[in-house]
Amino acid sequence: MAGTLERFDSAAAGFRSRLAGLTPDALEAPSPCEGWTASDVVEHTIGAVVVVADFVGEPVDDDRSAASVDRFDRACADLRAKVADPELASTVVESPFGELALKQIVSSIVVHDLLVHTWDLARATGGDERLDPALVEHTLASMEPLDDALRGHGAFADKLPAPDDADEQTKLLCFLGRQP
Repeated sequence: MAGTLERFDSAAAGFRSRLAGLTPDALEAPSPCEGWTASDVVEHTIGAVVVVADFVGEPVDDDRSAASVDRFDRACADLRAKVADPELASTVVESPFGELALKQIVSSIVVHDLLVHTWDLARATGGDERLDPALVEHTLASMEPLDDALRGHGAFADKLPAPDDADEQTKLLCFLGRQP
């Protein structure tokens, strides 16, 4: 798959497609994230995009009274514009994984977060659980070497064994402790 912006666009489009049209009842459904509803997944995901976008430049106008799709669109547009700006994209900031350039954070953290929570939201609300195969491959390949560090932050459950004949998406979900 191409670069950071293409991965970000694809991951954001996948999440947005699951978010669009959800009813308030659907948002109250339990998610695969222990103790979280679908609404919690949405709030976390939008919040993560906003937090990363706020690392550089002007803060995102995150009007929490706006519809979730509108908030998500604004946050993604702001972050995308910052990553498209070479100066802002190369700005090094402190992240949960140390000092990284904004572009690296988006490529390695935000894209992964969007992808995984796309599946979580789909599973919680009965939506389409198929993920972009190129993003799945990118995410699994970049996360597997960081296994100990990822588990050390407490962000992921214990890995589950993947069947021998598992496809890449199933391997990723099992790696992240999610029951496919």
